[in-house]
Amino acid sequence: MRRRIPTISIVGRPNVGKSTLFNRLVGHRKAIVHTTPGVTRDRNYEVAQLNDPDDTAIMLVDTGGFLRDAPDALTKAVAQQVKFAIAESDAIIFMVDGRTGLLPQDEEIAEYLRPTAKSVVLAVNKVDTDKQEPDVSDFYQLGFARLCPISAEHKIGIDDLVSELSALVASDKKTAPDEAEGATFCAIVGRPNVGKSSIVNALLGEERVLVHEVAGTTRDATDSPVRVEKRDYMLIDTAGIRRRSKVSQLLEKQSVMIAERSIRRSDVTLLILDAADPATSQDLRIASIVVEQGKGLILIVNKWDLIEKDDRTMGAFIRDIQAKMAFAAFAPIVFVSAVTKQRLLTMFPLIDSVNAECMRRISTGILNRFMQDEVFAKHPMIKRGKAVKFYFATEASVRPPTFAIFTNRPDDVDESYVRYIESRLREKFGFEGTPIRIYVRAHH
Repeated sequence: MRRRIPTISIVGRPNVGKSTLFNRLVGHRKAIVHTTPGVTRDRNYEVAQLNDPDDTAIMLVDTGGFLRDAPDALTKAVAQQVKFAIAESDAIIFMVDGRTGLLPQDEEIAEYLRPTAKSVVLAVNKVDTDKQEPDVSDFYQLGFARLCPISAEHKIGIDDLVSELSALVASDKKTAPDEAEGATFCAIVGRPNVGKSSIVNALLGEERVLVHEVAGTTRDATDSPVRVEKRDYMLIDTAGIRRRSKVSQLLEKQSVMIAERSIRRSDVTLLILDAADPATSQDLRIASIVVEQGKGLILIVNKWDLIEKDDRTMGAFIRDIQAKMAFAAFAPIVFVSAVTKQRLLTMFPLIDSVNAECMRRISTGILNRFMQDEVFAKHPMIKRGKAVKFYFATEASVRPPTFAIFTNRPDDVDESYVRYIESRLREKFGFEGTPIRIYVRAHH
């Protein structure tokens, strides 16, 4: 049993600098930082180290701007996300803006935080000069004893804030298994509004990820742990990846980068397709990103409950998708409904299977016997009237399975023959759900 990682959430009204502080404490740019208020909508999780690398680890949570009396449905949904974060936290960083001074919205949030009996550190942000120090005292009337003037952007007062947080979490003696230890990381990607967040929420049984009818609601990558049959998974919900030609604003470009980075973090990527319009050009673009990064891939056709079907419908869908995504024909296809939860739980055994295939290693002896007897001998490579000699093959690495084939004439081995080798490897050894890399090398 390892010490449970304490959870600390950053809360505050919109545009006080929460994501800037989140990135500062995490040590790299994960949360989107933008001058537009309300950019962060979902809870954004990341493990951070307080002080030096050997010091206490915390689970830091960035939240959207909290308006208690939200004027519209989307803002109300954001407020609900903040309430979830507060409920699951061991401590709270309550962030306010030292430049604008104390506002009624700050007082409303303070009123909400007091009954939670949480340990709160009040971080007065954007205090860049000593001249602003007198204005900081106004925030003591919010009723929180721990107050730290900081500038998240210029790294002023961060050490004092970290000291306060370290003191808070040092008293936490609770122990529990590390949820992320040994977990399979699954990036959930797709076009906007195909139901990614709805699938995550259906699997979690709670509204961890904000769901709203506005396409592209999820902007940051959001990590959600889930346990099924004593196995741990981390679901990484990402912003919908839009066509690059339509990504004109800096904010959307950052969202694309986060989605691509989430794929890179994953062991297995779930590409969500819309049953009403599967395998679009944008779906192909996203699938190609997964294949380029060598990640396990499962195609999830959502909203299957909305399709009129007979006993031939599913087969027709599979053939159409595989024809359009021939480069990813190795990926299994699952038909689900986030609304009815149809076949959702079948995804987890499939994730386990694909994850295992990504790590499948074939011994050099078995591989060479197969390649010499069943591949090279039965379908020799002939170029300019002469047979290309293949000496031996080896699996050089996994994730993805990567093979090196040694020959006397590597430049004469064309792409079609490499594809033939791949098809024979899959026919013999499986590798369902994982890309395969094959490199032809000169034998000296």
